[in-house]
Formats: sequence, structure tokens, C-alpha cells
Amino acid sequence: MASRLPETLFETVGQGPAPSKDYYQLLVTRSQVIFRWWKISLRSEYRSTKPGEAKEIHEDFLENLHLQSQTALIFGTRILNYVINLCKGKFDFLERLSDNLLLNIISYLDLEDIARLSQTSHRFAKEYSPPDSSTTWTFQKPLACPAPLTCLPAELKGKDCVT
Repeated sequence: MASRLPETLFETVGQGPAPSKDYYQLLVTRSQVIFRWWKISLRSEYRSTKPGEAKEIHEDFLENLHLQSQTALIFGTRILNYVINLCKGKFDFLERLSDNLLLNIISYLDLEDIARLSQTSHRFAKEYSPPDSSTTWTFQKPLACPAPLTCLPAELKGKDCVT
């Protein structure tokens, strides 16, 4: 299954913590982690600073605590944990599904199972969450419902779906 993954598994960019204006990129490929930075400063001593890059194979990244701490500082611990899992070969295929395919899959689940799924997936919890403790389910992000609508559970038919 991992052989069907794209060459770039994950990519994100960000700015360093204040007061820094430095710009960073984190790229995870099938074989390595690439950490790039650009120094942004009005000070004359930094004007000639060239961009930097650190490349580590997955095994070396798992042992490089300095690079891990830089990743956590700039991108957050959630991103660091995700990258560590990628380096260990633990791929989150649920995060990679298209919205329509994910909606089609969840249309076969009971509402209780959908609620449990939202506890295990950050993407699902953010995009498809109940507004409160009531049993009414709404989509925070409008999606095209798969045709025909008969594949949706009775509770979801006609609920905030774009047809």
C-alpha cells in the first residue's frame, strides 16, 4: 500500500515565533525529511545570509532531537508527531481521502460510529462535527453528496449537502 503513496508525503510552511520573521518549509518525502529556512531581517549583517537546508533520511530524523525541537517550535507538536509517524511508516490514509470518497464511506456508518470517528481524526472532527450535544448532524463544510442520495442514512438525507 505504501508504494502507491506520492513522492511527497507531507509539506507545510510557516513563520518562526515572534519576533522572528524567518520563513520555514518542512517537506517529508518517501525517503527523507527536508527542513528549509530563509532568514528575513532588516539588519545589514543578515542581508547576505543565504537560505539553509537540512536533509535527513527518516531514520536519522528520528534520532535528531535538535531538528525535532525546531520542527515543534515552528510548526507545533501535532505536526512533529505526524512527521514522526510518517518516518516510522505509520501513514494516515484517512487524511488522504477525497471529501467525496470520505462522505461516501461515512454514509454507511451509524451516527454513533461517526461521532467516534470524529474523535480519532483531526480532519473529520474539524470538518464534520455535530454543532452541540444534540443528535442533529450538520456539515461545517458543504460537500457534494454522492449520487444517488439513497446511499445516505435517513438522518443525513437532505441535511446541508450540496447536490
